[in-house]
Amino acid sequence: MRFRIAVHQRLACRLLLALEIAAFLALSVRIGRNCLASWAADGTSAEELTRAVQLDPGNAEYHLRLARLALYSVAEADPELAREHLLRASGLSPRNVQVWLELSAAFGFQGDNEKAELFLRRADRMAPRIPAVQWVVGNFYLLQGNNNDAFKHFRVTLDGTRRYDRILFRTAWKASEDGAKILTELIPPQINTEFAYLYYLLNENKPTEARAVWKRIAASPEKFDAGRAAGFVDWLLNARMPDDAGQVWSDLINKGLIPPTYKPTAQNLITNGNFEDDLLGAGFDWRIAKAESVEVYVDGSTSHSPSHSVRVKFSGKVNASFDRVYQHVRVEPSQKYRFQAYLKTEGITTDSGLRLRVLDYYAPTQLLEFSENFTGTTPTWSQVWLEFKTGPTTQLVLVSLVRSPSRKLDNLIAGTAWLDDVSLTPIP
Repeated sequence: MRFRIAVHQRLACRLLLALEIAAFLALSVRIGRNCLASWAADGTSAEELTRAVQLDPGNAEYHLRLARLALYSVAEADPELAREHLLRASGLSPRNVQVWLELSAAFGFQGDNEKAELFLRRADRMAPRIPAVQWVVGNFYLLQGNNNDAFKHFRVTLDGTRRYDRILFRTAWKASEDGAKILTELIPPQINTEFAYLYYLLNENKPTEARAVWKRIAASPEKFDAGRAAGFVDWLLNARMPDDAGQVWSDLINKGLIPPTYKPTAQNLITNGNFEDDLLGAGFDWRIAKAESVEVYVDGSTSHSPSHSVRVKFSGKVNASFDRVYQHVRVEPSQKYRFQAYLKTEGITTDSGLRLRVLDYYAPTQLLEFSENFTGTTPTWSQVWLEFKTGPTTQLVLVSLVRSPSRKLDNLIAGTAWLDDVSLTPIP
């Protein structure tokens, strides 16, 4: 009895082992075929991809790759074969959105727009928020002349990535010259895209449309670094639109992006005249630029009042032409003003020292005034002022601390100067 049980056990073990070996061999064959198919598919020719499909006909990726080759290759183009493999791939991998996009392209190339749109709508439903997919869908509708649907899908694209910004802005303006429509229907209420579109419009010299974009940015509760608007302010200033630039500056203050102390008052049109606030280096605040062999910075150790001034130190190595401390100021035409500041000098050499200067930013021939010349050492702070009247068209002046090159042989300037408590006041 024990012998029969032992025999049956041995037979069962051998049968189980045979089944395991058979399963292993079948799996090995399957793995081998897959490996051979993968190796075959690594090639780029139709023959190699066809071999991969024969070895592994259930792999949708091989059908897709073969379809692409048949669809896009100039030498081996075969639209019928492409559609055949794409339909096969759609059955094997119905959740692969790329298959439906390629199917749409394949039928679109043959002029069957009805089926092309059908497949495209399926891809759209599968990936309604994927920028790359929405980019393709939008282009389809654009080619059909359907700007409304194109803009709807392009808007999703812009909302999801910065990759297509410039090409979409350019495409939208070619498709529609309606700036209001583009802003409303295409540009998403997303600060990065809005700024990208704003500067695109400036580059295309479209100030009216740019102002509309800025108005939407200013009305948005979204915060951003005020420096992002600096280029817009400068563009407006250089385009002779100082009032618009002033409005942008006020919007930044109203949004709380820069402190209210940067707003000029009737008593002093100069922003940050005592240098107590951080220098923004943009807009209507002070600009301080680098100069050869000259150090310029805000000094917290010396001041007229209360605790800071601007320090300018010359190395004595060059006959410097210096005008790197300046500010743009909006003024009224045909109006008298008093420009005043406090200066202190220490060891300023040469006959040409430091002066205050005011000029009409757009027409220097209408207004160009200098204060007295400061050289040597002043033991205390000196009040410097000049009175002037703006021209009949003057809207913007540039106030600066300047030094003109000396014409004498001994012209290498050395020494230090401090500037503080600058003001510009209308004279009634």
